Amino acid sequence: MKRISIASNCILLLAAFIQLQLAVAEDQPSDYARPHFETARPSASNGTQPDRAIHADLSIFADEAWILPVHSALLSPGQITSRALNMPDLRPFFLVGEDPHSLAWLRQRADKLQAMGAAGLAVEVADTEALGRIRAAAPGITILPVNGNDIATRLQIEHYPVLITATSLEQ
Repeated sequence: MKRISIASNCILLLAAFIQLQLAVAEDQPSDYARPHFETARPSASNGTQPDRAIHADLSIFADEAWILPVHSALLSPGQITSRALNMPDLRPFFLVGEDPHSLAWLRQRADKLQAMGAAGLAVEVADTEALGRIRAAAPGITILPVNGNDIATRLQIEHYPVLITATSLEQ
């Protein structure tokens, strides 16, 4: 089994929460870069923020097959007891696996998860096909394959699927 350092897992987790911004060095991009700037530059017509969360599609940046399979020995599918959390400024995220219970949970909550801007961590994934099934259950939501053992230890959880927000841990 491939061993991935904790630093690599943290980088993947944090990448889901980073919003890329474009910095333009000069007012007139070169002819080569112009098409990219025109499609990537946000509209300057209104100074408002988008009314829904923006999810980055990180799958276009890297082939994730190198990290698979992902196995989180401290987590398994099952029921959790909801409880309050006090983690100010934590962006919502959830843990899922490739099991039928996780896929059904994702399908049922996809709209809610997307509306709250939650990112997903697939903590039990055998291969790219399984990761594809997980992502298909919640289209438009960033879901990354990550070992969840550290999260399980820190939050004292044993099961998934689970939604973690700044104020609660729930299924």
